[in-house]
Amino acid sequence: MMQSLRTSPLFSLVVLITLGFFGYIGLMLFGGSLGLFPAITAMGHFSSLEHRIHDLTYAFLFGTAAVGTLPQLWRPSWNVAGQLMALIPWAGFVLAYALGNSLADLLRPPFVPIFGALTFLATLLHPTGRYLISSFSPSRMNWVMLGLVAVAAVPLLALAATNIGFQTVVNDDHAAMGHYAYMAAFSFTVIGAGILASLRPVGWWLTAWIVGLLPALLGIASVLVPDSGSSLGLGWALAAIAWGVVFVTAAELTQETESPTLLGSRGVVGTSGGAEDHTGVGPGRPSTTSTPAWVNVVGIIALVLVLLFGVLPLTGIRLLGGAGGHTPPIQHGVQQQ
Repeated sequence: MMQSLRTSPLFSLVVLITLGFFGYIGLMLFGGSLGLFPAITAMGHFSSLEHRIHDLTYAFLFGTAAVGTLPQLWRPSWNVAGQLMALIPWAGFVLAYALGNSLADLLRPPFVPIFGALTFLATLLHPTGRYLISSFSPSRMNWVMLGLVAVAAVPLLALAATNIGFQTVVNDDHAAMGHYAYMAAFSFTVIGAGILASLRPVGWWLTAWIVGLLPALLGIASVLVPDSGSSLGLGWALAAIAWGVVFVTAAELTQETESPTLLGSRGVVGTSGGAEDHTGVGPGRPSTTSTPAWVNVVGIIALVLVLLFGVLPLTGIRLLGGAGGHTPPIQHGVQQQ
């Protein structure tokens, strides 16, 4: 953190303010679930089974941005991907709410535009400057991971489209609170972060793990609380968990020689010892990406396995299902507008 403060004090200040807001929101929600803040408790966050999946999805989205922001306090030049990943949930929120004709709902607490603006400002002030974009290179792209994202994008976009439809035509508590838009934003975030991890900018490993964890966590939550609104059907929940495991496995099997860790690269070999060596995008720095043939074979096998995402719809298993699913809404006594 001291290194970051010395190199870019304004950037560090923005990051600290952003993390402070994250901490405040977390404290309010935790305190509300314990009954310490009556106004928050009355909203029913994390206390209503019917809203459990939606509450968790909201937490996953905020958590993705927070996890991407936190490493910027130590070595921002080694965590370019984290900073870019932190932008994706806010873009997902805007896109989902815009398609759901409910952009005005973003102005309600916890005021998503504030988090988005702070994250965007931190990105503009990032110490790597122009190397924030220069860390992208076609030679670093991982086609196995990108293929996995392409496969997952089909059901994720279907999930987003379904929930955007609910947000626009269904008249229930979920729609009034913007909960269906959460699910759409979640889908967009997984796809966006998955593409980012596949492009492998500096610090991509953290992003890859988050991409794998997000659908896996949603799948686990759906298995544990099948009666909650918007829980995935059992088949899709298991598929989401499996895909997350396969994606992380693919990322682990195709790591670069720098052996990136959660907070930066380990054992980076530099030539001049400068900051450009740490970013991995300095002039004249050769690409260290090397994917052995056997890894590609494993990736192809993994890709075949996750094709079950495309096969499951043919089996009649619903994407949104279980006792708490909303397919179709009228089955649950919901009157459409």
